[in-house]
Amino acid sequence: MSADFVVRPSSIQGQGLFARRNFNKGERLLAYAGITSTVRPEQAAVSSPIYVLEIRPGLWLDGSSHANISRHANHSCAPNAELVFIDETTGGWLIAQENIPADAEITFDYGFNLAESLFQPCRCGQPDCIGYIIAAPRRASLRRHLRFSRPRD
Repeated sequence: MSADFVVRPSSIQGQGLFARRNFNKGERLLAYAGITSTVRPEQAAVSSPIYVLEIRPGLWLDGSSHANISRHANHSCAPNAELVFIDETTGGWLIAQENIPADAEITFDYGFNLAESLFQPCRCGQPDCIGYIIAAPRRASLRRHLRFSRPRD
């Protein structure tokens, strides 16, 4: 485990990834490591944590290895980091989107599509959170969908 991070209980969900020192905007935090595959790895159960990421259509990264502490970075609708994929061999890196103070939880936007988001409640607590883990560009569409699908008086 990196001396710059600690995994501990999170107010967002389960275990979270926390900074032990200050990080500057644009700084690489941690690699998101795992095994890549053209077949999406199955998760153990619907209620189990999701560590599988789609790098590009048809290419998946299974980050469930205990050696991959970045798997503990939770989703937030106002993230302080971004997951950037360099290439298929290097994998992804969490990169600071803003200055991150020591003791802050490291979060990123999981980028779920509409179908995935409806089964993944968001607990980030941010003012603009709509209650589901969904990619930032798709939040307005989901907000409209939820508004029009509510029962009418």
